[in-house]
Amino acid sequence: MDKLTGQTPYGTAAVAAGQEPATLGQLLTPQAMGEDCFRMPNFSSGWPRLFGGQVIGQALAAASATVGQDRQVNSLHAYFLRPGVLGAPIDCVVEREKDGGSFSNRRVIIHQGGKPILSMIASFHTGEGGAARDELQMPETRPPKECTPVDNILQSSHVSGPGKTPFELLEVRAAAGSLVSPIQKNVAPRSLVWVRFRDSFDADLRLAYAMIAYLSDLLLMETALQMHRDQMGQNPVVASIDHTVRFLADPDPSGWMLFAQESDWAGHGRTMIRGNLFQQDGRRIASISQEGLLRLN
Repeated sequence: MDKLTGQTPYGTAAVAAGQEPATLGQLLTPQAMGEDCFRMPNFSSGWPRLFGGQVIGQALAAASATVGQDRQVNSLHAYFLRPGVLGAPIDCVVEREKDGGSFSNRRVIIHQGGKPILSMIASFHTGEGGAARDELQMPETRPPKECTPVDNILQSSHVSGPGKTPFELLEVRAAAGSLVSPIQKNVAPRSLVWVRFRDSFDADLRLAYAMIAYLSDLLLMETALQMHRDQMGQNPVVASIDHTVRFLADPDPSGWMLFAQESDWAGHGRTMIRGNLFQQDGRRIASISQEGLLRLN
């Protein structure tokens, strides 16, 4: 944090002590507490446990605050160690593993109540010229205005309770997958959802990357689960184990993005989900993979 202006490297004022964040930008703004130590905002209500994307985005935001402005994140790999809780302080400790001529590496541990809940390593790159190609095309689908808002689906099925959830910070519209028809069972484990941020359209590039990290965890386990609903029963035991994001291009957080997800494996109580995030113009900005717990009751 700039000691003269009170501003963070993201250009957003930190949330005052005792106050809750009002926007996603504030949720992802680290407050310096010492050398490479940061406190992150938290909500007091919402889902029973912290959304995984929140702690991924916050860990990346803390790591980014220790890296020079000449480089942006190119990849991260996180492990979920314990469920996070609402209302409790979130503390990040960053270790500077490397600062080279073109790459920097950071290790981040997020703590709550003195116990680690997430560990993450992240790589940052200055960017440089070279061969460029992308052989994966954005899937064809209906435009966002023709797709069903996911928060309407969740409210009608009584899945979404009161308080801050990702669906208050993100506008999500289902294009394909079980969310389009939630009463269906054993739907193929593939989903297409349109996503855009409800605020922070003027985010600088560093904040934009943290915002992409936040949404990268959205609905992945839902996609894996939709093939196994008959086996899993009414209260399936599901949780994220690890999470990887590779950033392929600078994101533009001001418009719609298509999140294409597919689960190609399940076994031994675990499952794999892969995703790709595209800007509406077809440009791919991130590749995502996650291993999750998929345990029978």
